[in-house]
Amino acid sequence: MERQNYIPKTWDLPQSIRIRLGESVGKQRLMNEEGHLLLLLHAPPTAEDDEVRSAVVFWSNPAGEWKSSPIGGGLSGLEAHLASYRTTIHRLDEEVETAKTARQYFDVMRHMHPMQRATRSMLEVMQAARDARPNETRLISLRDQSADLERAIELIAADAKAGMDFSLAETATQQAIAADKSNSEARRLNRLVAFFFPLATLVSVFGMNEPVKVYTSAGFWIILLSGIVLGFIVHSLVAASHKK
Repeated sequence: MERQNYIPKTWDLPQSIRIRLGESVGKQRLMNEEGHLLLLLHAPPTAEDDEVRSAVVFWSNPAGEWKSSPIGGGLSGLEAHLASYRTTIHRLDEEVETAKTARQYFDVMRHMHPMQRATRSMLEVMQAARDARPNETRLISLRDQSADLERAIELIAADAKAGMDFSLAETATQQAIAADKSNSEARRLNRLVAFFFPLATLVSVFGMNEPVKVYTSAGFWIILLSGIVLGFIVHSLVAASHKK
């Protein structure tokens, strides 16, 4: 990559600034040398840009004349740059409002975290520019707009985190309710099995005989009654064990 290719070749920057510039824009910062101000800012970042930031630069010479690249217009271009952040933040706010699941909140936060860092750093740069040019009233307004953007993204991030926490808690509660319902059904099934198991075991003794012989057998009704009584006993023992 060509060194300083994000700086227009027509800009007459002092050497004290040029020697501090690298191949990429690096972090957002202000350079103040020999009456020249150079604001190195980032275009609104995304989660898909792999932390490679696009440079948006603004330069003011000692006479107070402003130029900008790739956005033209000097300080008007800086206002347009802040407006692009405002648009992105508004879109994230809408996505938080429509998010319902933890996955949707996570997707929003993936895009929000780079914006948080970029907005915070941009405010620091704007405050430094305001301090360097205390008599330039437009910088006061632009600094205030940067502060508003920083507060807005922080509030949206807090809403997204609260929404994700609530979604996770709600999902956990639903899972707990479903698990409790499953346990209740399993207990009912165990009690039914416990009730009929002794009876089924005793009746199986007669399983190889003809039904008529079974019913007319002298001990059939005694065994049947014994099975029912044993079923109640085993059912009671199983129910008592579930209550412990």
